[in-house]
Amino acid sequence: MLEEHLDRLWYSAGKMDMPIDFTREEIITEITRVLTQLDKENVYIRLILTRGEGEIGLDPNLATKNNLVIIAIEKEENPTWWYESGVSMIVAHIHRNPIDALDPNIKSGNYLNNVMAMSEAKKLGAFDAIMLNVDEQVTEATTSNIWIVKDGCIITPPIKAGLLGGITRRSLIKIAKKNELLIREENFNVDELKSADECFLTSTTKLIVPITTIDNSPIGDGKPGPMTSLLLKLYKETNKI
Repeated sequence: MLEEHLDRLWYSAGKMDMPIDFTREEIITEITRVLTQLDKENVYIRLILTRGEGEIGLDPNLATKNNLVIIAIEKEENPTWWYESGVSMIVAHIHRNPIDALDPNIKSGNYLNNVMAMSEAKKLGAFDAIMLNVDEQVTEATTSNIWIVKDGCIITPPIKAGLLGGITRRSLIKIAKKNELLIREENFNVDELKSADECFLTSTTKLIVPITTIDNSPIGDGKPGPMTSLLLKLYKETNKI
């Protein structure tokens, strides 16, 4: 889904008033060159685009031509227990950035509140943290989108709740609709989160991971649910993983 990731790069740069000096073709060529040099089957890639060098200051006009950094490392397979047993999460005390302060749908390097939420999770022995917005509605985890299943309906918060619209999130919505599964984008709070029949997270690197406990409380029967397992199967089949 490289084109979708590049779409988001251009969208985010536009929202930040940051012109991109590279063409898509140039970036794809550089990614291909790096992957050829690394020569591994399963690779994690991170693109970093900066405004460029310039005098120290907050004025974006001080920067010159973009710098492009491509990080590529061999990626180990995710642990099987993630999918077989599920993971434990917490609800973080740190809130997600409000849209009118710093829109979380901009994919940027400004991860400070995510880092603080992750730190809170790790101190409590959790896999990750779920973040709320200022209205106490669920948004997302620190680097993943959050979903629940209730009475057979798949539900994920809408973009306007204040979250980054993940590539996997978008793909899964299409897959669910194609397979005539009931799916909605709507707000839900912590009580609704914890009383769900199933809960899971999605991301490009993690795919679909069941969440079996939140704040030490079991979700459903405390085991990965059938809808989560079905969605993972459909996602892998659709994307030939």
